[in-house]
Amino acid sequence: MANFYVTNSLGNLTVKFNITLRYFVVKNEEGDYLWILEIGTTHEDVNGDPISAKKIHNITAENLDDVIETALADLSKQISWAPLVDDKRPPFVSNFFPVGNNVPIVSNIYVTIKDKLPSAGIDLSNMKVTLNNSVQDFDITNDVETVDSYYNEYKLKWVPPLRVYETYD
Repeated sequence: MANFYVTNSLGNLTVKFNITLRYFVVKNEEGDYLWILEIGTTHEDVNGDPISAKKIHNITAENLDDVIETALADLSKQISWAPLVDDKRPPFVSNFFPVGNNVPIVSNIYVTIKDKLPSAGIDLSNMKVTLNNSVQDFDITNDVETVDSYYNEYKLKWVPPLRVYETYD
C-alpha cells in the first residue's frame, strides 16, 4: 500500500489517499493473474459520512493510469473542498529561448507558460500565439507543440515551417 496526497489548487485542503494493487492467481489452465486496484481515503464526504473505497478489477498496464485517474476523480467529487480561493491572476510567460540579437535562423522557439497557485490551471484551448516580425502579425497557434506539461506550467515549442537562408535582389 502506498499513500499520496491530493490538494485542491484553489483551496487549502489536502486529503490523504491510499492505493493498493494486488494480484491473485486465477485457477485455470494458464494460471493467469487477476489484478485488483483499491483506492480509498479516511476523509469524510460532504455529509460527514465515510467514503467507500473504489475497487477496480481487470487492471492492465495499458489502462492503469486511466483507471487511477477516474477512480480518484470519483472519490474527490465526494469531498467538500471549500473554502475555495478565486483565481484572479492570468498565466504568464516565465521563460523563452532563444534570447537576444543575432539568433541563428535554424533556431526553434521555446516558451514556458506558468500560473501561480492558487490556480484553476492553464487552459491551452483558449490560447492564441502570435508571431510578430516587426511588419505583420502571424497566428501560429496551430503550429505550436506542447513539449512538457504540468498542472500550472506548460513548455511549448515552435518550429518555423520555412527557413529562408538567403535573399536575392
